[in-house]
Amino acid sequence: MNRPVQRLIIAVLALILVVSVGAVGISSLTGNNPSDEKQGEQPTAANPDDRPTADPADQPPKPELPRPEEPAGLTEQTSEGAQATLTYLLESYTYMMTTGDTSVWEDSVDPNCEVCTTFLGNAQILHEQDGYLVDGEFDVRSTGFSGTGEPPATGQVVADFTQEASIIVDDPNLQANPIDEVSGQLIAQVAWDGTRWRVTDMSIAPASSGASDAGGASDAGGASDAG
Repeated sequence: MNRPVQRLIIAVLALILVVSVGAVGISSLTGNNPSDEKQGEQPTAANPDDRPTADPADQPPKPELPRPEEPAGLTEQTSEGAQATLTYLLESYTYMMTTGDTSVWEDSVDPNCEVCTTFLGNAQILHEQDGYLVDGEFDVRSTGFSGTGEPPATGQVVADFTQEASIIVDDPNLQANPIDEVSGQLIAQVAWDGTRWRVTDMSIAPASSGASDAGGASDAGGASDAG
């Protein structure tokens, strides 16, 4: 295979993902790396980083993962439903990145959420390049919700999480990239669409709130009382 490998700008939520053109940190989740994001949709020459080539047979095997089941809370207009929605997105992320099946996210994110659609697009690109994620499961330690309305129609969900170490194979013919375990706090804006909760925006909490290497999240007020 000698086709161009399209650059992936994958925030992987708080995961620092090494891709074919170098490391992209969680700053991309908060919009602090706009030049990289613009380049993310453009094809680049194969192996621009001069990574060692690899025999596809020697790559870590692609995991066979079952499709995660949606919890009932996704269709409940409650605080618990909003928190269940973000938890589901995190816990189904590895499945999406491994299989390329974006349906696990599509019904729970707003189509106008730029961060969300970037995740979806990158999962599709990775799949088209015969790439996949190995491991990298999320452990959601706690969540909190603050909303408006009764029942709430909009609000903010904060999740404290750890993502286990993983390996990204973005081109089977190039050396795979190991990714360290990371922990952080994700802030998601959510809205009730009449039938279920949808995430309308996501960002990583600033380092002062316990997460690392993130830009300021202007809507992070109240995040510290999640737990």
